[in-house]
Formats: sequence, structure tokens, C-alpha cells
Amino acid sequence: MRGEWLGLVAVAAVLLSCGGEGEPPSQSLQFRVGGTVSGLDGNLTLQLNSGENLTLSQNGYFLFETPVDDGNPYRVTITTAPPEQVCTLKAATGRIGGADVDSVQVLCVVRTYALGGHADGATGSITLRLESGDNGDTGESLVFLAPGDFTFQTRLSRGSEYTASIEVQPRGFRCTMTGASGTVQGNVPSITVHCTPWYAFSAYQPASLVIGQSDFSGYIENHAEGIGSRGMKFPSGNPLFVNGKLYIPDSGNNRILGYNALPTQNDQSADFFVGQIDRYTHSQSAGPKGLSAPLDIALEGQEMVVADRGNNRIAIYNKPPEQTFSPVNLVIGQPDYINISPRCDARSVVNPAGVALTPEKLIVPDAGNNRLLIWNKHPDALNEEADLVLGQPDLITCNRDYSTGDGTTTPPPANPPSATTFNRPQGIWTDGVRLVVADTGNHRVLIWNSLPSSGSQPPDVVLGQPDFTSNTHDTTRTGMSSPTNVTSTGVQLAVSDWGNHRVLIWNQFPTTNGALPDAVLGQADFTSNYVGEPVTCPENPSPEDPLCVAGNRPNARTLHSPTGLLMLPPYLLVADTDNHRVLIYESQ
Repeated sequence: MRGEWLGLVAVAAVLLSCGGEGEPPSQSLQFRVGGTVSGLDGNLTLQLNSGENLTLSQNGYFLFETPVDDGNPYRVTITTAPPEQVCTLKAATGRIGGADVDSVQVLCVVRTYALGGHADGATGSITLRLESGDNGDTGESLVFLAPGDFTFQTRLSRGSEYTASIEVQPRGFRCTMTGASGTVQGNVPSITVHCTPWYAFSAYQPASLVIGQSDFSGYIENHAEGIGSRGMKFPSGNPLFVNGKLYIPDSGNNRILGYNALPTQNDQSADFFVGQIDRYTHSQSAGPKGLSAPLDIALEGQEMVVADRGNNRIAIYNKPPEQTFSPVNLVIGQPDYINISPRCDARSVVNPAGVALTPEKLIVPDAGNNRLLIWNKHPDALNEEADLVLGQPDLITCNRDYSTGDGTTTPPPANPPSATTFNRPQGIWTDGVRLVVADTGNHRVLIWNSLPSSGSQPPDVVLGQPDFTSNTHDTTRTGMSSPTNVTSTGVQLAVSDWGNHRVLIWNQFPTTNGALPDAVLGQADFTSNYVGEPVTCPENPSPEDPLCVAGNRPNARTLHSPTGLLMLPPYLLVADTDNHRVLIYESQ
């Protein structure tokens, strides 16, 4: 048919070319454009050179009626396609070259939709799984880095059922999904993966890294080679990680060690030294740049506060210092930057061992005054009074467990504890709603389910003791011995049980008295309290080797009087104080 039509056009052209003088000039040859359609399921409309529309409903050959002059361009476009198909063109443009065009191809396939979403709350690799009847039993596994958006490579057609799941959790986190299943009605951008920190440790798990010692067997202060950038002396209190930098209170050296990144190798050197003029000095000093036995660091926004224990004050930095000998912006607990005297009043603190911030409040365990002080706003001037006191009947009484005496000298024997008293409280944690305090001298940890609004508000939960009136130390799963520091993910709770040389971990935030911990670090079980593992020593060990005299040495599994804790998923940092080191554990 196409050949017969072309022949008629050619004959007509010849006859016209034979005309005599005065007859019209010959006309150009004309040809038609066509091609094939495949995969079509519905109605498809094609258009030639923005003119003729051709509607098709079947697969096979098609041909536009309108001819195109030889040598002229042609262009085929799709104006409409079936709603659940995607149709594409090949060889759809060109120029007529003395023959019909039959090479235009239209390929239609089922329209498919993308499935994806967003992951938050975690850092690291996550593996997700997508299953659907459309992709058989194989499914798809997608590996990507959180936080961020993700999109599965598999695309599904409308009406397909889908189910997404978490195949491999990121280390140090536990994630859940929303919008993980349904029926495809269009693109699905709303699958959400929300992660929270989650630590899983094996029995008697060793640390992965050590800071402050050359290896896991070292335990001498400052490397036994004098103060410098690598050694430590009784590091105590909770470290801090912010803006990519790590801060460790090196209490015995009266400084805070600053690292420009989380250490990735044993015995890594610090990069700057807060509280000292250089890496080689370690003197106690006050003033706007000095520190004395700093403990515990807290942060809210960019405001950093330090429990400057030996100076009986709280040092406040408007932003975390990044250089050696950086000055503070304010101190609380003293009338100026020079005084360091211990006092018992509404403006003073004595040997503060912990500190916490909420967006509104400053909370300080005033260990030497056996109380907890709360400022209802972040102080912005020297000598500001605390707004609330817990553990004492007023702001001028400072004795442990309400015993008699003035609180500034050696106190008389204490009364039995109660729910509203303290004995040298140290570590503290809050999420702005709940409050956890290590009541060190009473061998217990106290939990308030809501931040106290009055000094008489008792805690809701006690750990380490069977009730609020007991204070015996014990080496059991429910007992404690001088717990010093606490921290939490908001779900899991960790406590440094100083006297038992271990860290206790609860997988669910405790809500009942005496709740059992789920894991222990530093000991092989809940009834041991060794400072190291037994070693074979010479018959007459050197007095300079006290751990050999005791028959125990440290290694990657052991702890000796741990204090500070930092949860930095998937890592847990522990200040192994009497081994003069900080251990980094990695969640399984």
C-alpha cells in the first residue's frame, strides 16, 4: 500500500515536469511519517510537526496522513498517554530523505513510583529492606548513611503492596519505622526511620581504645614521665563532645584536655589545654583563666559550664573554648574571680562535683555542702543566689543528712538518710524533665520523674538501696558503693559505681526502687569488684608497683574507681580515674 501510494506521487511529479512553456513549475516530492508502537495499554495520541494528531489504541504499525515535503524536517511528539503508563519515543525527529519514514518507535511501559523517606537520630550505616509482590521474593536491600534521605532503587506500580523494614541497625542506635507498609497510589516519600542511641555490650567487654596511657596495661599517672599532652592524672567527671571536639576533665592536673576530634588511636595527644598556660604546667589557680581539680562538664546550646571543684565555683564559658588558657566569662559560687573560700549560703558552692544545664536552669550538686542547688535561669552576673535548694531545710544549712553542725568543718556523725537528704552528691543528669543524682555518700542514685519545683519534693525512685532510709554499700546486682557519675540516652541509664570499680547499665530507664541493671562493664559479673586481673609478680615486687603488690593489673576489660561517663553513640567513654586513663567502649 505504502509503495503504491509513493508510485502515484512519483508519476504525478513526472507528468507535471513535462509541461510546456507557461505551465506551472514542478511540485516537490512528498512522503509520509510512521513507525511502530509496543507495550501500549490504553489510548495514545501522537502529533506530527505540531499539526496532525493521531490517536492509537493498539500496538503495531502507525502512519500519519499528512505528507511532509522531501528535505523538510519532521518531529513526532506524544500529547497524551495512558495515565498509568510512561511512553517514550525513539527516532522521533529527522529530515525527509526521498522516502517514507517508518522508523519512529513508541515504547510504553507501566508507570512506576519511587519509595523512600528520611532517617534521623543516628549516624552511620543503616540497611533497609523493601518487599513487594511486584519484585518477587528477592526484594531489595538498601544501604545508606544516616542521617539523611533515602530512595529505594525498586519502583512499584500503582496498587502494589509494599513493606519496608530495618535489616541491619546502625551501631550504637536502635531505630523504628513509620509509614513502612501500604499500597502504592503515587510516589511514597514518607517512610520515616527514627533512631535513638542504644548500647549493647557483651559480658566483660573490653574497651576498644585508651587515652592517657600507651596501651591497656599502663596505669601510672602522666606516663611516669612528667606532665605533657598525652598523660593524665586522676581524670574525673563527665567529658563533653561538641562541635567535633572532645573535652576531658584532667582533674589531678588542674586542666581540661581538648581534642580537635574524637581520638582514633591509643594515647592520642591533646590539642589544647584549658586552665593552664601550656601543656607542661599543672598548678592550681583561680582567676579568669585558672582551674583547680575540674570535674564534670555540661552544655546547653553553646554555653559550657564546668564544676571547678578545687576553686569552689562553677566556671561558665559563653562558648566551648578552643584554645589553651582560654578565660571564663563568668563564675558562680564566689563573689569574684579571685576568692575560692568555702561558704554555706545561697551564693556559694563547696567542692562541686557535678553540673547540669537545661534551656532554663543551672543545677549543681554542691557536694561539700550536701545539697543540690537550682538556679531558675542561667546566671549572667557574679554572686547570683540560687533559687532552690534540695537536701537541706534552707540555704544556710549544709550538713550531711541534716546532721548538726555548721557544715564548714568536719561534721558530726550523720543522721540516717531520708528521701530528702544528701551525703556528698556528685554526678547529675537531666533531660529537662527527669532528674538523676548520684548521692555518693549514701551509696545510691536518686531519680525524680519531674524536675523539682520545691525543696521538699522527694525523688520517685532510688537505686542501690532497698528504700530511702538505707545507705549501706554492697557488691551485688542491686547494691552500689559510692556511685559518682550518671548519664543517660533518655532510655538507657549508666552509673559509674566507683567503689565497686564498674559501670552499671540499665536498658530501660528505671521506674521502680532497686531496678536491676542489665549489663556491667569493668567486672566479669555483678558480685566482683576487682581493680584489675590477677598477674604473676616477682616474689618481692617493687613498692613502686602498687598494683603488682596487690596482685592485679589493668587491661582493656578492667576499671579502677571509674567516674565520668559520656555516651557518644556508638561509643561510651569512661574516665578510669585511678588508672589515669579514659577508656572508649564500642557498642556491639
